[in-house]
Formats: sequence, C-alpha cells, structure tokens
Amino acid sequence: MNLADPVRIADHFAPDPGSDPYWTESAWFSWAIPEEGINGFFYYHFRPNLNCMLAGPAMWDARGAPPSGQLPWNFLFYDWQLMRPLPAGRYGVDYDKYRFATAWGMAVEVLEPLRRYRLRYAADELELELLFTATAGLNWVGSPPGGERSFRMHFEQPGRIQGRVSLGERTYQVDCFAIRDGSHGPRSLERTVPGGYTWSTADEGHGFHLLAKDFDSSRETRIVGGYLLRDGVMAPLAGGVRRVVERVGPRPERVEVEAEDRLGRRLYARGRAVAPAEFMLFPDRGQWWSQFAWDYDGFAGALGEDQEYYGIHDFRRWHRAGPDAWRRR
Repeated sequence: MNLADPVRIADHFAPDPGSDPYWTESAWFSWAIPEEGINGFFYYHFRPNLNCMLAGPAMWDARGAPPSGQLPWNFLFYDWQLMRPLPAGRYGVDYDKYRFATAWGMAVEVLEPLRRYRLRYAADELELELLFTATAGLNWVGSPPGGERSFRMHFEQPGRIQGRVSLGERTYQVDCFAIRDGSHGPRSLERTVPGGYTWSTADEGHGFHLLAKDFDSSRETRIVGGYLLRDGVMAPLAGGVRRVVERVGPRPERVEVEAEDRLGRRLYARGRAVAPAEFMLFPDRGQWWSQFAWDYDGFAGALGEDQEYYGIHDFRRWHRAGPDAWRRR
C-alpha cells in the first residue's frame, strides 16, 4: 500500500471501489461513560454499489436489572440499521467518508484531518454530539490472515472523546479515552473466521489494540494485527495471543493478552468485563461486544473493550456447545 498520502487513503472514500456489490467503506468510533457503566458505539458502513449504508449508534449499561446489554431490544438505545439510503448528492463528490449528513439524523464532520472529528446523531429519544481527538497516529493493519474478505485497508487510532449524550430527559457528559478504526474493501462477512478484537487506551501515551483469529477453536486466539503504544511510542504488534481465562456461559468474562511489538517490547494485559453486550451486528455474524477494564503497564482498570465474533453458524454451534465446551475454550 502506498502510504505517501495517508489523508487521501484514510480520510476519504477509496478512488477505485470497482463494481463488487460488497465493497464497503467503514468507520467506527468508541465512546463510553465508564463511571455510569455505560458503553456505546458510533459506527457506519457505506456500500456504494448497493446504493445503501449500514449505520447507527448504540448504548448499553451494566447497572440495570437486568443489565441492558443482554439483548439489543433492551439496550438503552439501539438504532443500527442495515438498509439506510445514502446521503443526498453524488457519492464522493457532495459528501465523503467523514463529511456527510443523513436524512435520518446521523452526521460526521472532519475538523482536522487524521486528528479531530465531530459526530452527531439526533433521532427518537437520543441526541449525541461528540468530538474525537486523536492522541497518536494511525496503525495500519492491511489484510491479515483470515481477514482477506473483510478489508483491503484497515487502521486503528487511539484518542480521546468528549461531549454529551442526551437520552430522554437525562443528559450525560462524555469524557474518556477511546479508539477509532476505518477500513475499505470488498467486505463479505458470511465467511468470518472467529476471532477477537481487543483494545485499551489508558492515557495519551499508553494503550494497545489487537486483532486475533481463532484458527483451531482453542483457548488462545492468534494475534494477526494491532499495536502497542507505550511512553508515547507506537509500534505494530509482531505476534502474541489473546486468551480467554474465564467465561460466563459462552461469553468471555476475563481475558489475558500476551504480545510483543516490532520494537521487542512485551505486553501482558489482564481484563475483565464491565458492560457486556450480545447482538448480531450483521445478519450473518454474532458477537459479544463488552466494555472491559484492563490492567497493564502500571495502569489498573484502564478503559477498553473485548469483542469476540463468529459467523452466525459458528455462533449458534458455540451457544449450543454447553458448559463442558465453554470451560475448555
């Protein structure tokens, strides 16, 4: 990949989407209110060759009775839509990947390329206005093993997200460390290799991200991409494992990470679920998407997440596997 112009690659639609109906331009921003046990996302996928987009926000908590994240219709808010119309105007001309407004209340604006983005949503009972500010550069992943049909270009970037979220009559202030990602490519999810997507951003100079694939249904999933940010220096991960050490039923409850980056620095992180959620973000894919508290590099309870995902047939089989199988993996 030519990285001579990262703004052109990361902040805009790809100039060559071709005719593949599954060509996708995706972007995601994490946000949370950890002091309230609330987790959320702001996520969208453009599918220009199908003339539609998949998009929406969600928020769930861990303190309800039962916690709202158990199922999406119990979330505090959930409006992930699979067949929304594209924004008005010409694709890539009148609007762009981080410069658009939809007729149904979702909008994004670039304030500073590769660094500051304003996110807005206003529909039903939710009003959201957040500002993401990057705290480090991009980490480019590309197409890792097991992800060739998911993206051609992929990156992560740690940051801080601030603003407000109003739900009904309650307004929350948001101010936490975060992460965002972006990708493009012919994304076909029905062939998903099970895996984990795990991250934490502890402060401006410390954090990690990993993408791990489960090639052999073991307790350990192999890291195929990610980064370590330590003392303000970011380097890609060279290898390692994500290991589930405790489950509640089939869901990951405690996770360990052992990894090494390309500078030879080692990472050992332990995390526990704080606000778990289970849902199908796509009809052919199921996952747990949980806010985690992570201990590593001298930080205790640093904000982050762990996402464990499956193709829908594997997800169904895993749910039906039973306690003996859940204890072994």
